[in-house]
Amino acid sequence: MFLVCFFLSKLSHSQIFAFVDSNGKLIISDKKENEHFKKFDPLINKADKPKAKNGENAPGNDATKTHYAADGSSGKKYNDLINAIAEEVGISAHLLHAVIQVESAYNPNATSPKGAMGLMQLIPATAERFGAYRVYDPESNVRGGARFLKYLLAQFNHNLHLALAAYNAGEGAVKKYNNNIPAYAETQAYVSRVITIFEQRKHREQTNY
Repeated sequence: MFLVCFFLSKLSHSQIFAFVDSNGKLIISDKKENEHFKKFDPLINKADKPKAKNGENAPGNDATKTHYAADGSSGKKYNDLINAIAEEVGISAHLLHAVIQVESAYNPNATSPKGAMGLMQLIPATAERFGAYRVYDPESNVRGGARFLKYLLAQFNHNLHLALAAYNAGEGAVKKYNNNIPAYAETQAYVSRVITIFEQRKHREQTNY
């Protein structure tokens, strides 16, 4: 990890290229060594990432920085962006909002202990796979996350519960449990929370007309 950070610091004033190999390993270079390498700009700025009390990165608990509300109120500034990407990708804007609210509470700088980044908490391999090369840039991150969700919905025959479980725990975990939500407390709680927010948002829209 020290070597990766040192290498990235050396490249901070030049272009960075990266790709994920067949073993899921992120390869980083200052040159586009072949056609697999894509521009990669994580926009990492440690000073901008709020820290949790236990030292892990977490959204919105540093009073000196922007507050990212868990109730989703911070997401209003992203309404136009999310609506545009939802229409472009062909996915529900309410679903994107629900996932973002649960994943990052609308903190574009959020980083999980496992390395998931940005509004939709994409790991490097997923970000590269779905074209989110600027993972802390809201537009790039949301577009990549939307494409990933659309892919998962197709993979699991448009079963939203399974697609969300795969978003949280991985496609392999869902398939391991014979296309059921994995027996992981975190994943089960995640799916329930996203579905609840999604349904609440749809209901509010319907009652506003």
